[in-house]
Amino acid sequence: MWGTFELGTYHWGDTLLKLTFTAIALVMTTALLTLSSLYASADKVVYRWKDDAGNQVNSDRPPPQGVDYEVVSTSSSFVREVDAEEGVVPLEVAPTADTEPKPVATSTPQIEKNPEHCKTARDNLQTLDSHARIRLRDEQGEYRYIDEDEKQQQRKLALDAIKAFCEE
Repeated sequence: MWGTFELGTYHWGDTLLKLTFTAIALVMTTALLTLSSLYASADKVVYRWKDDAGNQVNSDRPPPQGVDYEVVSTSSSFVREVDAEEGVVPLEVAPTADTEPKPVATSTPQIEKNPEHCKTARDNLQTLDSHARIRLRDEQGEYRYIDEDEKQQQRKLALDAIKAFCEE
């Protein structure tokens, strides 16, 4: 008989049975691959430094000797700064009081003064302070007139840009 058990053997003539076993095999394979990829990416470290041209380099290998760098833990996002004189720190180093990773305070990047941006911001402010109707292009490329609330918002943006880009 098709699709029944006979002394512990399956008759593969039953299409439903074939599909069931195929689906189970696919689910098990997917689960196995997912778990193995999660295990492979756990507790990785990224080395971060600047090269001779000033470009930031991120690598799974430490930089050449004599270069200041940071060790970034991908599992916790902790960063440890390493001096060039300290040399390469292997991954197996057990944390001690001075090698314990600690969060690095992030700072806002300093905006450099830029005469072109300054001139554009001053021109925008002058236009916004005039009594002319102002129109802007929307996301579809169509022109539309702005109302007084939008005009005040644009004025504030222009003042912020002047503060950021202009030499006082």
